[in-house]
Amino acid sequence: MLIQYGAVGGVAIMAIAAVRVLFTRLQAAVDREAERADRLEEELRKLNEAVRSEYIGTIAVAAQAIADANRAVGDALAAVRRS
Repeated sequence: MLIQYGAVGGVAIMAIAAVRVLFTRLQAAVDREAERADRLEEELRKLNEAVRSEYIGTIAVAAQAIADANRAVGDALAAVRRS
């Protein structure tokens, strides 16, 4: 249909082809970035799970040790006051 317009039709066909190629490249880039974001999100989820499973236990033990130390200091102060 555009061929009947001669040079203008040819330019229009080339412009349409160029837009299609650029759109295809853009869509491929968007797909790659979405895939990358999904992969990084999964990696972050795994790291968060590792922190929760490994370090929370350690923090609980450290909190218990601090509580025990505070209790021991309190007992020592009470003993000193009684003397």
